[in-house]
Amino acid sequence: MIALGTTLGLPQTVLADTQRRDSTTRRSLVSNLRIQESRELPDIRHQMMTSAQPVEIKQQGRYLCVTSRYAQLLPVYNSSGTFYSSVRLSKGTNWLSGLPRGSYFINNRKFTIN
Repeated sequence: MIALGTTLGLPQTVLADTQRRDSTTRRSLVSNLRIQESRELPDIRHQMMTSAQPVEIKQQGRYLCVTSRYAQLLPVYNSSGTFYSSVRLSKGTNWLSGLPRGSYFINNRKFTIN
């Protein structure tokens, strides 16, 4: 940076101020990141997406009966709150099958497939 300043004809004090501001900004960014990392993570279920329109879900054995008045997408999350898949619903009654055994969150409700 000094070589660049000397070729541009800038005084050394301007270069020193620029370097000082850069190092201060970098330090404050690093400290902000550390503060954000130390905070507790919020409950994942509050961040899950739900269907755009209301749906009615009933479980019958390994199948889920989803009734919707609109064609829409229904997000499905696994037991740890990680996005698993999105199911395309048509208007009327839809049967969800083929989910592996385990627990799932659909529209913030927990369903267990045995």
